[in-house]
Amino acid sequence: MGEQQFEPQSAAYNDAQFEELIALGKKVKSRDLLGILLLIAGIVLTVVMYGSRWFVIGIAVMIGSLIFMAITSATANKKYRRMYKETLVNRVAKDYFSQFVYKPDTGFTKDYLRSLGIMSFGSDYKSEDMLQGVYNAVPFTRADVYIADTTTDSEGNSSTTVYFRGQWLELTPNKRFQTDLQIIQKGFGYTNKKKGFFTRKEDRRHVIETEDVDFNKKFQCLCQNDAEAFYLLTPTLMQAIMKLSQVLPYKMMIAFVNNSLHVLVDTHRDSMEPTLPKGGNLDRPIADLRSDMEIITGLITGLLLDRSIFQGYTQ
Repeated sequence: MGEQQFEPQSAAYNDAQFEELIALGKKVKSRDLLGILLLIAGIVLTVVMYGSRWFVIGIAVMIGSLIFMAITSATANKKYRRMYKETLVNRVAKDYFSQFVYKPDTGFTKDYLRSLGIMSFGSDYKSEDMLQGVYNAVPFTRADVYIADTTTDSEGNSSTTVYFRGQWLELTPNKRFQTDLQIIQKGFGYTNKKKGFFTRKEDRRHVIETEDVDFNKKFQCLCQNDAEAFYLLTPTLMQAIMKLSQVLPYKMMIAFVNNSLHVLVDTHRDSMEPTLPKGGNLDRPIADLRSDMEIITGLITGLLLDRSIFQGYTQ
């Protein structure tokens, strides 16, 4: 399935299932609004009646509103989230991928991503919304990944440093290769560069520079074998990466490792998360999901993975 452009239209999603999703979204909005109004009313009553025996009424309304939001509103939100992922995400994905499997509660395991040796890991990890499919004959697996580290000082104050939050894509190009190459955009932090003294010599990476001055200003490249790295790091590929960096408003890292290509896009958010209907239609949620899908298709097309750029570099 080739690259296509789409205009968000709820008309293409107007069967009973999506009408039910819209109705459920409206219910979520109304319950959230009701909970907030009750909480505001409780606060106002508490302030106005402070010092009187009716003060307890305001407290009761506040507590009641919190219980309402915690139980009734949260239940509706949970149901909407599940239905959104089971119906709308799958429907939008069909517009882009002829073959795919979507697993909203599954992601990459921490052990697997750690074994690649391209990112630093802390105490906190989460991955979900795995989408596996094929685009332009290129197999891919993507998932949301959150990596962070939480520390506590001597006074019991906790602080969390986020290492990465965004889309992690594992792509299988049409040719296999033998190299370990990291292409890190300046500003993309917390990578595992394997260039320290305590890294085994056979695993150690070192910095290389290309003949493209502009590319060197924007990206740092590390590898284990210069000849193998430069075989992949062609002017065509560097130009494609530069174009991607101008289009994507996020920092990224590209890593060739274990015969796969890993692309990390630090979007600072989770993808494929529910957006409530606006104006009684699904245009906004559809547009948000298409933006997430187009990161995948844009990377595959932009990195020329549907072409024979790796031809001749085989095992």
